This record gives sequence, C-alpha cells and structure tokens, in this order.
Amino acid sequence: MTTTYTRAQAIADGYLIEADPQLVATLGGFPAPVAYTDAVFRECIAWRDAPGTEALRQDEVQREWDLLLMTSRAIGAACSSARPRGNRLTVELFRIPCDGSSVKAQRVILVATIGPGDCGEPVITIARPSEG
Repeated sequence: MTTTYTRAQAIADGYLIEADPQLVATLGGFPAPVAYTDAVFRECIAWRDAPGTEALRQDEVQREWDLLLMTSRAIGAACSSARPRGNRLTVELFRIPCDGSSVKAQRVILVATIGPGDCGEPVITIARPSEG
C-alpha cells in the first residue's frame, strides 16, 4: 500500500500555507487556489517590526499582496506567450528581508507550479527553486 502525503496534510502540518483567498480573488488572474511553502512565507511575507525598521511601513498583508501580484503577472505573461511553458514558471520579487536590520529590497526568484490537488483539481504552489 502506497501512502501519499496530501496537500491538505501539508497545509495542516504548516509546510504549505494557503494564500489569503480574498487577496487571490481581488487580484484575479489565478486559475486555481494558491498556497506557498513555509520557506516562502518566512522569506517573503512574514514581518516583524524591529528597532530601526519602523519607517519601512511593512506588514504581512502588503507583502503577501506583492507576492501574489508578481505571481499573477508572471501567470499573465506566460498565458499570453506564443510558446507554452509547461506547468512551472519563474516569479521574480523584490522584498526587504525580515531580519530586523535590512532596509533595502533584495531580489528573490521563486517558482509557481500548477498541478493536481488532492482530488485532481488544479492548484498553484509557490516555492523556492530548490524546493520544487
């Protein structure tokens, strides 16, 4: 008997985090539900104010919005391309690291993959290239 680790289990375990459905709906352009890995959440969305970072005006909702916006744009570009790119695409994002001292945005490359969910339905997962 083969045991399969499901997307639902990965979400329950905290390995995958579901994107805010309201943000996904507001942005549009997503053909399926979206989740990202815990590593992507920690690197690109999580935010904690630290001494000296108050002027940055960062928060997790804004950072999630930025990630989803750049992913939506990458999906739009791929869909309008004359050459199909398969089920995986690159997402480029600039974000301020959440390390308590950085104040300058740094470039991050992520991948978004569309594939079958637990019941065969399409789902999108955003991950670091090394996770995918």
